Amino acid sequence: MIILEPPFNNEKFVRVKTIEDIKKTPPNSTLVFHYCDSSLEVFNFCKINNIAYGVIINNIKELIFVSNLKAKYVFTDNIENAKKFQKIANEYLLDTKIVYLIKSLDDIETPAHLGIDAVKLKENL
Repeated sequence: MIILEPPFNNEKFVRVKTIEDIKKTPPNSTLVFHYCDSSLEVFNFCKINNIAYGVIINNIKELIFVSNLKAKYVFTDNIENAKKFQKIANEYLLDTKIVYLIKSLDDIETPAHLGIDAVKLKENL
């Protein structure tokens, strides 16, 4: 399991919405979007330009769409969704990592037992 928090990981996550926002982000940041059908072109921009990004998603359709557009991560704070997303990711050998958002690092055991790819503190996203 990947822990996307210091000292385990020093990746910098920056929330963005538009291509203009992307242009203002620090180099080597991992961008974070909320899923929206109208954002598919922005996700494709990230894919074409090899920009690391993750998307907060709510359903399997969104998982399939963003994984096809090479999202590095998908985020959810719903454990049932995390389980469903992980099953799909494993079945189709997706490169996109499933990240369960937790309140505290003390909450790491449940997603670990479920085989979820990664965790991140919800407050830091």
